Amino acid sequence: MSQILIGKGMHISKGNGNLVITLEAETKIGQDVADKDGNSMGRIFDIFGPISTPYASIKLIEGYPMGRPAGKQVFLGERPNKPYDKRKNRRDRKARSR
Repeated sequence: MSQILIGKGMHISKGNGNLVITLEAETKIGQDVADKDGNSMGRIFDIFGPISTPYASIKLIEGYPMGRPAGKQVFLGERPNKPYDKRKNRRDRKARSR
């Protein structure tokens, strides 16, 4: 499976500790992102800046070894499939108990 490059790292935000990247591909808030080895880095927290050269803020996973973010490639990550929807399961249990 080929990885989709979505941007390159610029710096770590001083305010909230998020990684700021320049976007090179279309993406959405909430999508998982990974490094070049396929290790999950975190999720896209915000997209901002001009339309011609947008930026994204990535909320990193706690304890992720970032190192030097400048120029670090960021790829679209994969979200693991969840076995069930907790909310739906809760409703089913309620209906069965009646």
